[in-house]
Amino acid sequence: MDGGISVWVPVISVLAGSVLTGTIQYFMNRQNHFFALKREEKAAADRLRNEKQAEENKLQRERIFIAAELVFLLEQYAEGCARVAADHGDDNPQSEREPTVNYPLLNLTDVSGDWRVLSRLLMYRIRELPVLQNEAQRTIAGVGEYDHPPYYSYYFRERQYQFSRLGMKAVILAMRLRKAVGLPESRLQDTEWSAYNVLWKVWRQERKRRAADYANK
Repeated sequence: MDGGISVWVPVISVLAGSVLTGTIQYFMNRQNHFFALKREEKAAADRLRNEKQAEENKLQRERIFIAAELVFLLEQYAEGCARVAADHGDDNPQSEREPTVNYPLLNLTDVSGDWRVLSRLLMYRIRELPVLQNEAQRTIAGVGEYDHPPYYSYYFRERQYQFSRLGMKAVILAMRLRKAVGLPESRLQDTEWSAYNVLWKVWRQERKRRAADYANK
């Protein structure tokens, strides 16, 4: 009997060793697979993060590009509006009073940047300006049609008021663009005769006059 057991001892030992080795190898393979999977997940997350960062950097560059284009267009337009807002016409007593400054033109068709990188509201407000100018010009023409020569006082006040509003809208939009992309602050407020201050003064005076006229009705 003892001899029979002794015969199986080496076999059992070999089998036990094989089972133990196989078990250890199995768990090692599982662990290696687990760590390999983790490395792949981390690499994929890093790639995704890098791709998102690259896309954001690209969008930011595009925002800066179109913002720079639009800021200069808007501020040039605001300067033109300020000249209209400050125009009291030619006071030659021998003729009818006429404007000395033409209406400014805001041409957005030549903007080469991608409008889609701007916020929807900002894009809408900028592209709305030419439409608002058309409406303002119709209002001014309507007032002028029924105003009295030779001075056309109501016509000129309406002209100054409408373009002070348009100019202030343009300045505020330019300021928002500058802030959105980190451009330097505007210089349109530096002096008393800077565009924004001229526009604000005309707009405020006309608003006060209109409020007084409404109160006296």
